[in-house]
Amino acid sequence: MNTIDAVQRRRALSEAVWRLILRDGLSAASVRRVAQEAGLATGSVRHFFPTQSDLLVFAMRELTSTVTARVRAAAEGRAQDEPIDRAIAIFAELLPLTDRTRAEFAAYLEFMIRARTDPALQAVARQTVEEVRELVITVLTDLRELDAVGSTVDPRTEAVRLHALIDGLTVQLLIAPATVSRDQARRVLTDSITMLEHHR
Repeated sequence: MNTIDAVQRRRALSEAVWRLILRDGLSAASVRRVAQEAGLATGSVRHFFPTQSDLLVFAMRELTSTVTARVRAAAEGRAQDEPIDRAIAIFAELLPLTDRTRAEFAAYLEFMIRARTDPALQAVARQTVEEVRELVITVLTDLRELDAVGSTVDPRTEAVRLHALIDGLTVQLLIAPATVSRDQARRVLTDSITMLEHHR
């Protein structure tokens, strides 16, 4: 199999994995079902993913890449906006505010639960959390350097609070949507960030 074929096959497998996860949940992403979904022989899929754990690690990394690309697009698309509005747009991409992102973050939550007992997934899960925290720190640091938030705002300290808020809203939107609507979650996020403007 040449390099181009391998890349195309991997892309096809990635799409098959996500069709299954978004449609039927994380438990549906077995090597056999992914092979069926992609129209490939099970042995062909095992060439890329010898074990179920290998497949799930791949799927979780693909999810992270998807969210990262969406965050980057939000940042670039709002480059001319006011810094606070741009920050809100970036952080909103970390919440399940659409049907598509709800499915993605539901899978993310399943990954996190499974990572408790899967050492391979645990490493990816920890890396994902660290990357989100660094993103929040970076955005807050930019806001302070642009004088868009108060000079007393400490990006690292504030990132812990904001990251916890995002995670908490995500869990509520996924597990108990009757307790908070998407509009309410967006307003809470917006209010939390705009309040930083007054930290002088």
